[in-house]
Amino acid sequence: MGVQRRSPLRRGRSALAVIAVAGLVAACGGNGGDGADGQVELRFTWWGSDDRAEITEEAVALFEQRHPNITVNTSYAAFSGYFERLATEVAGGNAPDVIQMDYAYLREYGDRGVLADLHEFDEDVLRTADITPLLASSGEIEGSMFALPMAQNTHAWAYNEQAWAETGVELPAEGWTWDELLQRSQELTEASGGETFGTTDFGWSWETFQVWLRQQDKDLYTEDNQLGFDRDDLTAYLELLDEFRSTEASTPANITSEIDGAVENSPLAQGTAFADFTWDSTAVSFFSVLPDGINLAPMPRIEGSDRVGQFAKPGMLISIAANSEHPEESAALVDFLLNDVEAGQILGTSRGMPVNTEVREAVGAELQGPDQLVYEYEEALADQLEEPPSAPPPGNSALKREWQRLNSVVGFGQLSIDDAVDQFLERAEQEL
Repeated sequence: MGVQRRSPLRRGRSALAVIAVAGLVAACGGNGGDGADGQVELRFTWWGSDDRAEITEEAVALFEQRHPNITVNTSYAAFSGYFERLATEVAGGNAPDVIQMDYAYLREYGDRGVLADLHEFDEDVLRTADITPLLASSGEIEGSMFALPMAQNTHAWAYNEQAWAETGVELPAEGWTWDELLQRSQELTEASGGETFGTTDFGWSWETFQVWLRQQDKDLYTEDNQLGFDRDDLTAYLELLDEFRSTEASTPANITSEIDGAVENSPLAQGTAFADFTWDSTAVSFFSVLPDGINLAPMPRIEGSDRVGQFAKPGMLISIAANSEHPEESAALVDFLLNDVEAGQILGTSRGMPVNTEVREAVGAELQGPDQLVYEYEEALADQLEEPPSAPPPGNSALKREWQRLNSVVGFGQLSIDDAVDQFLERAEQEL
């Protein structure tokens, strides 16, 4: 699906940007073009819903109004097919000029020379000074800046506050622990007569495991792209998950196995669980399926530890293709989307909280309802959030799928925890 425009500004390029981009892709084909009248065409692609597309198009129209010699031809797709299409375009030497990028794919495309190094652009062309320090270098890999963050999000425990409160069980609060989550989840399941489980089995979530590791000064991966945890860590976490299931504190395998990533199909939305892990940027979607909405709590912590383990994550990133024939104009579009207050007010929180501090304040002052909930949640955690880890290695997606598969078969009683640990570590050795 795409939208085509014809609008009329040709901006000069800095010699540095031209040399850098040409050096990266001397053998690649170009895209876009210059008309005889000096018009420039760019291609910009992203993933998301029709609602996101509508406001993105509105922001792009404002950019074209400000730059009347630049046309931005846009396209978008659902996330499920987005990177397949991008891979095809890249293979054909026809990558879009400006690309919405995901953290999980950043290293893969950066290492392949597909993305331009944004360090090559002068600060007056592509401004980064006002991007929140937590995320300013999140798109950097081994000294090259392959992307800039478009938005910030972080982990959250989303829960049906009204249903939870009606049980009389104590509500979650900052500083609560995994032990307290277990106890309260058991109480919630019991209070509902077993019709609604205390929490969703968080074994489906690779990212929740990452928080648990970081609370113990570890992580999913090391700086040299090896596993950042060992057999004992993996065994202990799988045993924790099993304790939740065996005490009916979390959803059983037949419910958990139906999770497909869509909010409307989650146990929380379906009413089979009081709570679920989520990213705060997607939390607003629960309001469309739960009449009374939800509330957000920080992640539970390790008993006796002050480390929250949560980090500021680039909700999405934005990159410039290394083979773009118009790097300066592409940089102007990226700069506009990230740093222009009026553009930020149009885009709102459609991709998460704005990363430019001035834009964020302007957007935050206008928020209401679910968006305001997410904004206030992040503001309350602002001093506790950590910097994000480096972009994961290419094998991360495969390991995440393997993690979810093993959690399912262990939950169904088809595999022991020891055997699951063996299989995961074997797969990790293959992928990494």
